[in-house]
Amino acid sequence: KATKPDEPTWDPGIGPGRPGWHIECSAMALRLLGPSPIDIHAGGVALIFPHHENEIAQSEGATGQPFSRFWFHVEHLMIEDDDSGSEKMSKSLGNVFNLQDIVERGFRPSALRYLYLGVHYRKQLKFSWTAMAQAEESLKRITDCLARVAHLPASPAAGPASHVLSRLAEAERLFGAHIADDLNTPAALGQMFDLVRALNTSIDSGELGAADQESVLATFERFDQVLGVLALRRLEDDRPPVPVDEIEGLIEARRAARLGRNFAEADRIRKDLESRGILLEDTGSATRWKRK
Repeated sequence: KATKPDEPTWDPGIGPGRPGWHIECSAMALRLLGPSPIDIHAGGVALIFPHHENEIAQSEGATGQPFSRFWFHVEHLMIEDDDSGSEKMSKSLGNVFNLQDIVERGFRPSALRYLYLGVHYRKQLKFSWTAMAQAEESLKRITDCLARVAHLPASPAAGPASHVLSRLAEAERLFGAHIADDLNTPAALGQMFDLVRALNTSIDSGELGAADQESVLATFERFDQVLGVLALRRLEDDRPPVPVDEIEGLIEARRAARLGRNFAEADRIRKDLESRGILLEDTGSATRWKRK
């Protein structure tokens, strides 16, 4: 690649220049992953040409071996727009949201991951705050069910019922089949939801007891080794973060209560925020806060 002023340059004998990003990627892959074929190469659909074609030409020309066994090309992330309907999310268009924006709207980061999993990677995903709310609610239905399982009452049974084990095994088989089918995460989530509905019905009817708890939770832990959204080891803490504007509003209400000498109300607000993971620190004329 021809160099610009003040850029590094080398002369390999065919004229001065510097490595371009195509050869940089080939060099990194071959150096760090070895000259034999790498297992999976991922990227967006916009990189198929020219970037990935160049990587293949360069790497296979140098090694004589296939560059990658599998290619994983992800479709564009779109954003709903009131004027244009939808457009690609990109830095150049200035329509990018970061994770902090998601959190400050009151959503769990895991809800964003759930939203991604709900659409097949070969299809465009349309991001909107309505879609985020739906993902948050869907995730809550799953974690609420698992919280019920985690607190099942004791039962006289010495072990899990055979029909429960059979249902779990079938759900896990179908889940794995969907993942093996070109990473069909939407269908895998649907299978998990079928199981959640069945579990809630069994809990309501009293058919599920503490003896079944370990088997149920172990099944969902294996699901989550693939999905990474359930936070099974901290169900009690998997709450939506308190939005910044709500925190500041409660701090102002607490300040007003203290000025009115209503210390009981001020203490109640402080304890409420603390129970939701927000710590307050009074510093003279101001109150600072931080998340636990």
